Amino acid sequence: MQAMHYKMEEVIEKAESLSYVPTIVLKLMEMISDPDVTVHEIVAVIKKDQGLVARIFKVANSSFYGRLQKAENLTDAVITLGLRGIKSFVIAQAVKHVLTTAGMDDHSLWEHAVKVSITSTVLAKELRYDMLEDALVSGLVHDIGKAFIGSVYPETPSLIHQKMVKDNVTYDEAEQIILDFNHAEIGALITEKWGFPPKIVDVIRYHHNADDIQEVCIESQEVIHLVKLANIMSKQYDAPPDSYTENVFEKIHSVGTFDLTPDRLTYLMEEVKMRWKTEGENGLFY
Repeated sequence: MQAMHYKMEEVIEKAESLSYVPTIVLKLMEMISDPDVTVHEIVAVIKKDQGLVARIFKVANSSFYGRLQKAENLTDAVITLGLRGIKSFVIAQAVKHVLTTAGMDDHSLWEHAVKVSITSTVLAKELRYDMLEDALVSGLVHDIGKAFIGSVYPETPSLIHQKMVKDNVTYDEAEQIILDFNHAEIGALITEKWGFPPKIVDVIRYHHNADDIQEVCIESQEVIHLVKLANIMSKQYDAPPDSYTENVFEKIHSVGTFDLTPDRLTYLMEEVKMRWKTEGENGLFY
């Protein structure tokens, strides 16, 4: 039976009223959206948060950006990332804060987000898509609506899981039955109000409904398909290679834009696992 007391408006209102995202992150997001902003202005704000400074140095000097020499000062580190990279980094910090503090009992949602993010960046690099930062952030943020819902209705993850088991339905089907709305739409509506880039909002809204994306731009469609495939792959992370490729190939037709052989898919998964060891477990970018 549908629980009529669950209201989308309550979730949105709480997200608007609570400080889910650190003020400095919101300030940087606003600044980077200004085409006339300078590196020195961004550096001046970042300097106010030494934790943020340390994380930016860590990313700038990582293999992700491939510097030949380490950045010796904050200005060099910011220039290495560039405005696009800084925007991705700042959004990543906002997403981490939401997913790890918005009323969730554990960090499983965050761990899944990081795995999808890493998988998305591996796919973007190996398939020669020029969207590394978009892939990284989109993978992190795709399920952010679950955190918003869980912060208002903490009992819903358990209820959804029970429904999945009882009726043998997917998470999304169980969520829609119980709530009469879904995490994708909630996440998109809230992040849109927060000023997240349109492509990122599109990924949040359509990552489970890639068949309905004709109305968004081609660039958004490419990232949506990439994250959808990454989401499928990440859920098979601990599976043996044989069952992994079999399980993924059963679902990969729903993505429809990638021509991957079983051998290629297995290779990509090994790349994902290596990146998880070197970057995911060490918190790079996150």
